[in-house]
Amino acid sequence: MLEWALRRWHLKLLAVGLAFAVWVAVIGEGRSVSDYHVPVDLSLASDAALIGTPPTNVLVRLRGPESLLRRLDPFDLSLRVDLRNAPSGEQTVTLTPRQVAGVPRDVEVAMVEPDRLRLSVAHKKRREVPVVPTVVGKPPRGYAVYGAVARPAALEVEGPDTKLTAQTRLKTDPIRVDDEREAFVARVAAVPDGPNMRVSDSRPLDVTVYVDLAPVTATIERVPVVVVGGGTGATSFPSVVGVTVSAPSALLPKLRAGHVRAVADAGDEPLHVEFPGLDPDERAKVNVQEISPKRVSVRRSNR
Repeated sequence: MLEWALRRWHLKLLAVGLAFAVWVAVIGEGRSVSDYHVPVDLSLASDAALIGTPPTNVLVRLRGPESLLRRLDPFDLSLRVDLRNAPSGEQTVTLTPRQVAGVPRDVEVAMVEPDRLRLSVAHKKRREVPVVPTVVGKPPRGYAVYGAVARPAALEVEGPDTKLTAQTRLKTDPIRVDDEREAFVARVAAVPDGPNMRVSDSRPLDVTVYVDLAPVTATIERVPVVVVGGGTGATSFPSVVGVTVSAPSALLPKLRAGHVRAVADAGDEPLHVEFPGLDPDERAKVNVQEISPKRVSVRRSNR
């Protein structure tokens, strides 16, 4: 046993000496302090969401050998906050040095600032929200925008239940019409309200913007009245009405040719106007301004 311990004793003694020298060098090295802006990594349950905008980073002070701090990559650091079991409502989370990840050995976390976070956790839900296109600018002189239709008309949005309930519409990216003289289709993104909301619907969103010559106003005389809900043989008095519309001049001959009718409900509801024979693009350019008279008397058949 003694013979094995003494074998190559000079090499073993050299190894011990080198290890001792390294230890002395590390221990004797001056300790330094450095501050880092460290990102906050929040972990939430799959059905939970945050209300408001949480801090994206905190100030972390590290103390350790200067050589280690010089070699430290700040992108390796993060502060992890586990909220997977947090109940709904306001939460005060205490931040501790143990939550800072990526700190090398022999380096200590001297400070985390702030040392507390005030967060609000809510249940996450989804629901469909109507899309309202955002049209900006004006077309050239002599032209007008008659409307914009989104397809699909609603998209699914995900977010905190309290915020989602208040979201009544979903805007789109701005759609400019400054140089447009005819209808066009724009593929855009939907923009939810608030940083905690997101569009979970993966369907593409296309908006048809109806641009045409500026409208003219005209009255279509002797528009027939059609009665619905009154049974077979129900008639109205009067049987024709006048309908004033605004539309591009090119559409007026088509309207006067019989592609417009007034519809009366047997329940004595006000008249409304339909445009049989017009395609959706044409219908989008017609605006009913007045119906004269607004109501008619419905006479039911005695049969």
